[in-house]
Amino acid sequence: MPLHNLSERLLTMPRLHVPVALEDIDGYPTLARCLAVWRKHSADRLPATIDPVEMPVEAIKGISLVDWDPKIEDWVIRLSATLMDQGHGRSMTGTRMLDIYRDEEYAGVRERLQTTLEAGEPSLARHEFVGSRNRRWAYMRLILPLSSDGTKRDRYCLIYDPASFGQRVGT
Repeated sequence: MPLHNLSERLLTMPRLHVPVALEDIDGYPTLARCLAVWRKHSADRLPATIDPVEMPVEAIKGISLVDWDPKIEDWVIRLSATLMDQGHGRSMTGTRMLDIYRDEEYAGVRERLQTTLEAGEPSLARHEFVGSRNRRWAYMRLILPLSSDGTKRDRYCLIYDPASFGQRVGT
């Protein structure tokens, strides 16, 4: 069930990151189809961007594009997903990663992202978080590395699985 109640914000809530083997992506058909599009464009080098029109229609509301900004030395959301905006209760376009995560989470998030981008391979993970009313929610996400010039790892596409976004965990 998607998060429609804006008081259930993702912003600064404790999170759990559970890596999932990319081989298990078939359990998430929308993400699997997104990965296939990325693979088609990354045969020779990392693509510069992802064209949402090539993605499955059901994935579009879960797609965000994020760029590295060397001036501020942080990641900035260039295009935020509708699901992300609904979860945070506002447009996240233009938001820095530093503004999204608690200080104690920020370093770990950046480290995981750096590892993914250095490898140049997609990353699949389940995320859980506690909402403002102490309810546990979860979603699957896929990170697809991108590059402005085919070699630098300075962009990525973040895709929330619409089918799993906002699932309640437990009671």
